[in-house]
Amino acid sequence: MKTRIAPALLLIFGLLASAPAAAQETTKKKTETVNLFAAGKPASVTLAVTKESWERLQRNPFIFTETSVIYNGKRIDGAGVRYKGNSTFGGRGPHKSFKVNLGYFGGTKKLHGQSTLNLHHPFKDPSRVREVVSYALFAEAGIKAPRATHVTLTLRVPGIHDDFNLGVYSLVEQVDKKFLGAHYPDNDGDLFKIEGVGDPFGESRQRRRGGQRQPYEGFISKEGSARGPALSYLLEAVRRGDDGDLKKHLDVESFLHWLAANHILANLDSYTGMGHNGYIYAFEKNRFTFIPWDMNEAFGKFTYGRSQAQMEGLDIFRPFIRNKALIDRVLGNKSWRALYLEKVRSLMKGACSEKNIIAKIQVANKRIGAAVRAEEQPEHPLAEFDESLDTGDRGIAGFATRRARFILRQLADKDAVADFLAKGPQRGESFDERREPGRGRPAFPFPRRGRPDDEPERRDDDRRPGRRP
Repeated sequence: MKTRIAPALLLIFGLLASAPAAAQETTKKKTETVNLFAAGKPASVTLAVTKESWERLQRNPFIFTETSVIYNGKRIDGAGVRYKGNSTFGGRGPHKSFKVNLGYFGGTKKLHGQSTLNLHHPFKDPSRVREVVSYALFAEAGIKAPRATHVTLTLRVPGIHDDFNLGVYSLVEQVDKKFLGAHYPDNDGDLFKIEGVGDPFGESRQRRRGGQRQPYEGFISKEGSARGPALSYLLEAVRRGDDGDLKKHLDVESFLHWLAANHILANLDSYTGMGHNGYIYAFEKNRFTFIPWDMNEAFGKFTYGRSQAQMEGLDIFRPFIRNKALIDRVLGNKSWRALYLEKVRSLMKGACSEKNIIAKIQVANKRIGAAVRAEEQPEHPLAEFDESLDTGDRGIAGFATRRARFILRQLADKDAVADFLAKGPQRGESFDERREPGRGRPAFPFPRRGRPDDEPERRDDDRRPGRRP
């Protein structure tokens, strides 16, 4: 009997002994991508580039050149780096945004589960926290959004940048198949980035080139997506379909959730303002949803020609600048308007409440304070960073406070709410005629400096790399 029991006991003991190791391995797999974006002391990232590769990058800024990446002391050779962004790329000096492909030149393909590092310079943001806080608020609200954290970035280019401390950057998760698989039932749907200016969902985006109509301008295909039937169905539903058609090709509830949060955060550098930034993904039966992107000018930093006070008073009942076809169509439905207001009220009581936003700003400010003070040539004076927690005109905390209170006043205006629910957003009105409830000053003047459609097409943030240099 003993000889029969012993093998069984050994097997059981072996399984029990291996269980903790297996559990640990499972936990590691689940948390390996969390570590890179965990809140805490900013990780140290160094881009070590040869002089030849650096000069090649200056000649071809949007084509990957070889680099080594050092992350908290761990060196990864054979990575590729290029510049990214629009306004951040146009700035002077080395303070720009970078995209790093860890396996582009045959190096280690992943770092804590991530194959791409988006290193975003806090352009126009003395607080350095707008992007990281915005994504955290989206996530807390239940909106599928990239993760982000702070890092310190150093450039090492022999004879040009000798361990130059660029300062605090945002490290933002790439919207790719890995991201899609973590948030949706599948990751093989069509993914597009919204780029350009104006309104890619409107008829005005159709332009003739060589006698051919181009119906998909403003959408850049990603992850091998083709500009095929899914996008065509959505655009047709927006431009000529009925509400049933639109609901079939757009996840209306998630779109309204994003729209409410984006407008609460006064982010006009998005589809609601400039008509760009963000992704759309067809995750089931060709139904699209919005994914936020490029939040570095949230909390009123991209003003569209408006003053600080006017940004604080962006109308919650008209969550767009200039008519936007998709928003106009969705808010043209009374039940969807009611759902939008429900989303706004819920956000203002939860993730986007004044108390929660201020708390997140304070935590982020404290986390990066020492790193900001160690910057060699900061683009923003240290005093402006310190003022970011003030309730004055310059601070992000003050802006967030006044913005939240303005929205609550609007929601408490029963006549304004009833008018919105009955008629929807006013179309084609002069922004100068809209006034903040209870105050006499205009809240929404249209910029006098020109129209967004007059601006040139902007750079493709994620154009495909060319051949290896």
